[in-house]
Amino acid sequence: MNIGIYGGTFDPPHLGHLILAQSAIDALDLDHVLLLPAWRSPFKTDAESLPPLVRAEMVELAVSGNDRLRGEYCEIERGEVSFTVESVRGIHARHPGDTLFLLMGSDTFQDFPLWKDPDEILDLVIPAVAVRPGCELGDAVHSYTEAARVFSMPLIDISSSDIRRRVREGRSIQYLVPWTVQVFIESQGLYRRATSSPL
Repeated sequence: MNIGIYGGTFDPPHLGHLILAQSAIDALDLDHVLLLPAWRSPFKTDAESLPPLVRAEMVELAVSGNDRLRGEYCEIERGEVSFTVESVRGIHARHPGDTLFLLMGSDTFQDFPLWKDPDEILDLVIPAVAVRPGCELGDAVHSYTEAARVFSMPLIDISSSDIRRRVREGRSIQYLVPWTVQVFIESQGLYRRATSSPL
């Protein structure tokens, strides 16, 4: 099988995440995509985010109704700062013989040389890079660029930080997140304060 791995904080998961995942399914002929919420990103250790189990619940709500999208919670189960190389090792061990693609936007791919053990990551997965608004692949030229598979996605500019800000300001997030996630955010009173609950 061809399997995509798409990691992130998902605080909250939004339609941009799902559009990227579906675009990868179509472009790379993926059987399914695993959405992999981080316990805590090594690049965001000073930032507060919602507790991991709350974000995992939102991921489950976001992927419901699409049998080619699934939540994968190994990083949350590990309960420590999440490094991609550790996660792909575990997923690779559970999927011997399958082809794994690590999905990311071109903005994220710019920083790939700074990740922990990028050479080992490339031994386990194929980086698959989506072009995002304002960040062409040409901005992410480094020694790993030739290994990447590039795919296109609709140029939709949605960010989790903007969604959180909208909620704090009492503005609508309709059509920015799946309705299931919107209902959950509203019913739980999430993101209403200037900072979210700490981990």
